[in-house]
Amino acid sequence: MPIAGAVVVPLNKKVEGRLVEKLKEVPYVDVKDIGPKGIAVVLEAESAQKLKDISEEINRWEEVIEFELVYLNWEDEDEEKRDTT
Repeated sequence: MPIAGAVVVPLNKKVEGRLVEKLKEVPYVDVKDIGPKGIAVVLEAESAQKLKDISEEINRWEEVIEFELVYLNWEDEDEEKRDTT
């Protein structure tokens, strides 16, 4: 399964707690930590396209100023495609 690591940067500190709770409700998203730069999350889904869709949705939230992708691995998806052909 493709996996990605990202930092979700809240609009301000006042919305950070609400944003963490909202992120915890999103399927395929695991909140890992809260740091000075933002909220560290891991996304894991059946396709890289699904990861892209989820990250774009989160980036559109009013509480989010920026969604920073820091890691993406889609090799498993490539291997699965080769195995089925």
